[in-house]
Amino acid sequence: MIVSMHVTHTSAGGTEGLNNVVPILEEEVAKRISVLDSVNEYIIVRTCNRFEVYTATADNREVADYLNFIIRSIVPSSNIAYILEDKESIKHLFRVVCGLDSLIVGEDQIQHQVRESYARAKEEGHVGQMLTRLFDNAMIVGKRVRSETALNKGAVSVGSAAVELAESRIGDLSGKAITILGAGDIASVISKNLIGKNVGTVIVSNRTYSRAIELADELGGKAVSMARLTEAVADSDLVLVATGAPHAVLHWHHVADAMRMRPDRKLLIIDVSVPRNTDDEVAEIPNVELDNMDALQTIAMRNVERRRNEIVSAERIIGQELARLDAEQKEQMANDVIRRIGIRVAQIREHELDTALSRAGSADVHELLDDLSRALANKFTAELYKNLREASRDGRVDTCNAAVDLFGLRDVQ
Repeated sequence: MIVSMHVTHTSAGGTEGLNNVVPILEEEVAKRISVLDSVNEYIIVRTCNRFEVYTATADNREVADYLNFIIRSIVPSSNIAYILEDKESIKHLFRVVCGLDSLIVGEDQIQHQVRESYARAKEEGHVGQMLTRLFDNAMIVGKRVRSETALNKGAVSVGSAAVELAESRIGDLSGKAITILGAGDIASVISKNLIGKNVGTVIVSNRTYSRAIELADELGGKAVSMARLTEAVADSDLVLVATGAPHAVLHWHHVADAMRMRPDRKLLIIDVSVPRNTDDEVAEIPNVELDNMDALQTIAMRNVERRRNEIVSAERIIGQELARLDAEQKEQMANDVIRRIGIRVAQIREHELDTALSRAGSADVHELLDDLSRALANKFTAELYKNLREASRDGRVDTCNAAVDLFGLRDVQ
């Protein structure tokens, strides 16, 4: 069935814990899980608030123990991760896709991020029937929640929360010079939330310069190469850091050199990357304030309050979908038996039909059809009668009662 491992902003006690462990997990988990024979399929989901791996297996215990072993070998003294199985794994994935397990409840990026992880795993060839069914159902749940509730209507994302945090720190952004470091999904959301705020100069810098140009054009700003990062910081009131790099990109020397050019002008840096892409020492530079994902917690709590009724509605939809999935799961064994019965019946039918056709020119049609029908009835019931008598002799009353129910014989005397 399904076994999953989770390291999230909640289990890690904030994004600080994620910063320390996610880069190692990314490197180690796929390498180790792919060689375990009992793991038939796996998908790794990595977002700014979580690192998770979902596996399909015939041996839950072995896989759960192995995932625990991986975590203990990476962070021996920590309870930073937890393991879920079967229905609890499925429920968790549904909540993730709906944005209920996000730092910013109702965020509208998470479904896209999970879908990308799913597509990547399929391309890499380690997704089969079980996880395909699970993740396809998760996408259905996410779509239902988004169409039937207002959970994500006007929902803040990490990117929009970063802009809201900036306004709470430095006030109105009108006329403010802003540098966006990064040009991926979160940086794009940040950009959208700056539109209409009458900001001043906007500079975009990114490892892929062509993407920086695209984002800068959307904002009417300008793109600069990473080599000119110090100059960009020196000209800014606000720096928003949102890259996908696994290491620091904005270093102490960038900011220190920039602040020497404008020593009396304050600078706010908000880093929403996980792991953080800004050196911690930057916070010690005079007139520099450095915030990270943990600073978004107050905004996140306000967001939960605003969406409390929608959260209840979303949880109800998840419950309905879990019940539907559970019913389908319970029918799966019956469907397999029905398929095998169909194969056996078809084999008997074809054999008896061939026998009847071979006599078609020499026998009366009524006699032929009578013989065919008797032969079919005898062949269809031969194994059934034999096994029922054997069950009765062995005292297996349940088998006989099951036959009565399956053939609708309660009213037959």
